[in-house]
Amino acid sequence: MSTASPSAPRKKRLVLLGATGSIGTNTLRVLRAHPDELELVGIAARNNWQKLAAIAAEFRVPHVGVFDDAGFSAAHAHRDA
Repeated sequence: MSTASPSAPRKKRLVLLGATGSIGTNTLRVLRAHPDELELVGIAARNNWQKLAAIAAEFRVPHVGVFDDAGFSAAHAHRDA
């Protein structure tokens, strides 16, 4: 049974692949314009972990993926520093 009010529609939950690229950047603009309708729950990028970390912090994204091994290692080392 849902605890959400019938008058309050549920947010659409999104996972954004390629979050640091041009399409990802434009998608983030849409998310910023509709925070009451859309929720970012996962993001991924090839290797731009710094930009990915900034997006994760801004949108409080619980799931983050980095495809490139070197980018993942750098992000992991930075997190543990």
